[in-house]
Amino acid sequence: MSDLPGKSPASYAAIDSGESVAFRFQAQPEFHEVPLGIGIDEDALDEQMRSFARDYWGNREDWEPLRRMFAAVHTANAQQLASQGVVYYALGVFPIGGTADGAVPPERISRCTLLVSTRELDNSNPVVSAAGIAEALAHSNPDGEVQPVRIPAGPAVISIGASRAVWSLPDGGEQERFLVRIELWVPFPADNRLLLFCLSTSDVHDLHRYQAILADIADTISFGGVKRDSDVMATSAHDIGATFG
Repeated sequence: MSDLPGKSPASYAAIDSGESVAFRFQAQPEFHEVPLGIGIDEDALDEQMRSFARDYWGNREDWEPLRRMFAAVHTANAQQLASQGVVYYALGVFPIGGTADGAVPPERISRCTLLVSTRELDNSNPVVSAAGIAEALAHSNPDGEVQPVRIPAGPAVISIGASRAVWSLPDGGEQERFLVRIELWVPFPADNRLLLFCLSTSDVHDLHRYQAILADIADTISFGGVKRDSDVMATSAHDIGATFG
């Protein structure tokens, strides 16, 4: 994984119980993890969300209303996502162009969201599960791209699809936006569960960039192991690059 100078990838480790780690992966430092409130009370989530809003928008006093609205929207969204099995939620902010030291500003900013969730499976054999997932996705999304792959953590499936949203404007016109969604389905090696990464962006012209970003994340996925001091629950852990790109 390539990192910006002075920055480190954020590690995520999901703890099953005690000293047991369910899985780990690392995400690029451009991802800003959104608190989900898993395992904490409402007051603690509110404080985490206020801190997240300050980190995301900065400390300008005149931006306080924006930070409050941002925190409120993401609090409601986070609670819904957590109830649906999402264990990691992050906003990706990637400068395009410019220099890493800031001497030359970026030409533009590309944004995405990354969701990681776990789902139950009927089969604990990852090879069989991956084959079944690939077949099901190919039938449910015939216009998309589905490809079985092999990553360091085991067999997986890549799915790429696009959608189009249209809004009616007050003047009678319409506004449209396209969304690209890249999914990585990874069965657990010896469990009736799978790990699902969903990266989505409306910056569709950056598809190849985000394919490479998710490929880098996929290379860091690991299952099991012993809990380490650096592991924090729900906090900031063969070559699919060719398939993605």
